[in-house]
Amino acid sequence: MSRAARSQLPVATPNGEVHIPLPRRVGEVLVPETAAADATILLPKSPTEEEAERKQRRAAWQRRIAWGAPALAAFALCVIGLTGPGLWADELATWGNTTVSWAELWRQLDGTDATIGPYYVLIRAWTTVFGDSDLALRLPSTLAMAAAAAVVGLIGNRLGSPRIGLLGGLAFAILPITTRYGQEARPYAFAVLAAAVATLLLLRLMEGFTLGIALAYAAAVMALGAMHIVSLLILAAHGLAVAIHRRKLLWRWTPSALAGLVPLIPIILIGRRQQGTQISWIPLTDLHQIEAFGTDFFGGALIGGAVIALGAAAVSRERGAVMAASLAAVPVALLMLLGSVTHIWLQRYVLYTIVGWAVLIGLLLAKRGLIAAVATLAALAALSLPGQVAVREPSFRYQDTKAVVALIERDYQPGDGIVYGLTDRGPGALNRDVIAHYLPENRRPTDLLVDRPMRTDGWMVASEHQDVASRLGATRRVWVLRLGEYGDPLDDLDGGKKDVLKERYDVADSWWTTGYTVALLTRKDPV
Repeated sequence: MSRAARSQLPVATPNGEVHIPLPRRVGEVLVPETAAADATILLPKSPTEEEAERKQRRAAWQRRIAWGAPALAAFALCVIGLTGPGLWADELATWGNTTVSWAELWRQLDGTDATIGPYYVLIRAWTTVFGDSDLALRLPSTLAMAAAAAVVGLIGNRLGSPRIGLLGGLAFAILPITTRYGQEARPYAFAVLAAAVATLLLLRLMEGFTLGIALAYAAAVMALGAMHIVSLLILAAHGLAVAIHRRKLLWRWTPSALAGLVPLIPIILIGRRQQGTQISWIPLTDLHQIEAFGTDFFGGALIGGAVIALGAAAVSRERGAVMAASLAAVPVALLMLLGSVTHIWLQRYVLYTIVGWAVLIGLLLAKRGLIAAVATLAALAALSLPGQVAVREPSFRYQDTKAVVALIERDYQPGDGIVYGLTDRGPGALNRDVIAHYLPENRRPTDLLVDRPMRTDGWMVASEHQDVASRLGATRRVWVLRLGEYGDPLDDLDGGKKDVLKERYDVADSWWTTGYTVALLTRKDPV
């Protein structure tokens, strides 16, 4: 017998144990004699196993890119020009609520804007840390919109394809309306994020009910209503999708949705009491507003038409298409219907429906070839360019507050006073915020008529002294700030301001900016 053969035979050790040598086979790793008796023998992976691992790693990266790339795109587009236009009236209302004490904030919310009170609380806490500059006030909305784009990508992953998520998420990111409200210090971007998260969780529920996912869904519904109560119309879209695809889930979905509504009951009741002062100015829905939805909502007629056409082409009875189509259309239809009988229809109240449109686009393009999908997405990006430019213009925000401040700061002289129009067309009561936010005290005209400052003792609007003549005193130059464009800057000026100013002052100069009339009055020479 050869030496090699004898080496494979069992060997008895002095203590009576028998050592059986391991067979020497190709591909095996020999364990050294000094290794522990229980050492694991590592075998090289087969080519099939290595290929499977590579595919798993590639799929994991694709899933990450599907939500990461849209988030980065949305963040970049929202950051560009973020502090360009000044804060408009609604954003100044946000800023104003960050300037008061916590106790005063609660009093303010009891009188106005309770339906978005949680947003004000969030921004009040944020500005305590990061300040109240335009950048600090708008950045939370930018982050929320970027996160919403990521969730659209995750929805695509949940529907079975990272390509759906990537294409849908990028379509969401490039829409001008996404940028518009990602650059605004208001709660609508947060409502979009909460709606996207709730939709993602509902898809998970439709795959298999678990108590944890149901509670998370309820929390997302609660967050959505806390950011904007009208956004709860999303539940009609979700309920329809469940009824079509998983009818047996309705009895479990309904308690989950109701659990999210229960914590919102106080906000709903207070909001109902404030409805007359908050939204009574909104016109009833008519044919013009219905037409404007298609041309204005997405940031332009061309991009809007393209989105609607692509979304319509993607409609089918597939689970993802049913969910996305319901989200895109049902809240809009319901709010328009309600808006025909009560003052409630505004396009931004259904901003979150862009999540549905984006998912529909992702579903459609994912079924096409790569070249066709990329070309379509590039065409959408090209169509969105005019809208992307427009949303960064002051005119798109209704009021050019920075132009107002520039005019006053340019010609300001020590001793100047200022008079505001409180009953102007639109939120004229907030005119004082323009000056208070942008002009330092040493470059700010004296507020001649104020008695009680804004946001004091639960009153949002400032109170003014009724004896205008005595308050004007010997002031030589008076600025007049009006919301709206007036041929005569003193026309329809509230209270006794118009008569006293016309009697004592001449209009030295007046300007129109987007949404404002600014005038400089000089005292008449005594006769």
